[in-house]
Amino acid sequence: ELQEINGIGPHNAFGIKLAQEVAREFLKERIINQPVLQSPKDIFDYLYHSMRDLDKEVFKVIYLDGQNRIIDTEDLFEGTVNTSAIYPREVMKSAIKHNAVGLLFAHNHPSGDPAPSNADRQLTRDLVYAGSIMQLKVLDHLIIGGNRYFSFAEDGQISKFELDFLGQKRV
Repeated sequence: ELQEINGIGPHNAFGIKLAQEVAREFLKERIINQPVLQSPKDIFDYLYHSMRDLDKEVFKVIYLDGQNRIIDTEDLFEGTVNTSAIYPREVMKSAIKHNAVGLLFAHNHPSGDPAPSNADRQLTRDLVYAGSIMQLKVLDHLIIGGNRYFSFAEDGQISKFELDFLGQKRV
């Protein structure tokens, strides 16, 4: 049975949810097989509407082909208000299932602050390392909070993790 949500009647609430889902699917269909978004700002603009009102952390993966065209997007993990359990093994398994060559990651901070935590940095490092082992290129990991974002690629951390991995591999 439909309940009243935030003072909105049950039929209007259903209509709003339906419109949001249709908009998400429309954006997804427009982006599949298109050249990859050119910048972290483009990725943010694409994901912002689907992630801005979430009250739990959601970890999203954008799968890319060999020409960096988007194959698919998927919400892979959902957490709580301030944490999410993400398993690099499951991310890599899903990437292989999608025949991806490249990966973009994004998750939201419901607090509105996109600053990465130590756990976010560790996860990104682990995903870059796992991707390197599996010959999957990690292009970026965005954290969306409020109307802002943090990009690990813009901050130089993706390339740093790649170099760190190569250094360890040589030992």
